[in-house]
Amino acid sequence: MSALSSRMRVLGLLVLFVGLALTAWAQLSGLRAVPVLSGSMTPYAAQGALVVTEPVAPQAVQTGDVVAFVPPAPFARGNHPVMHRVAALEQVQGAAVMTTRGDANPQPDPWRIALGGADLGRAVLVVPWAGWAVMAGPAP
Repeated sequence: MSALSSRMRVLGLLVLFVGLALTAWAQLSGLRAVPVLSGSMTPYAAQGALVVTEPVAPQAVQTGDVVAFVPPAPFARGNHPVMHRVAALEQVQGAAVMTTRGDANPQPDPWRIALGGADLGRAVLVVPWAGWAVMAGPAP
């Protein structure tokens, strides 16, 4: 075995170890990687980007935040989250709700999300093009 192939093998194992350590850390800290399936959040996050989100308490959501959430029926596509910007926060019959809108969309989304008990993730990092690899992989 040549010295170059030994170094490549060590480098490959190092990359694998770092990748596994980062994945474990992300899972333990509640971070999620959400691929962007459409162009509705362009230019913030174009189709094919990968957005990393952190858990956010419903009471901490603010207008202008970019959040991942599962829309209500009949708009939900399985359990895949939508990532849009919070356009408005209001009280409806004593319950806090948010209205969302994609940055590239001319109108707000056709739903309101009740914040009580909602599973929300606030966007903290956008990785351009990385979502294509996730979308091309096996379905969860």
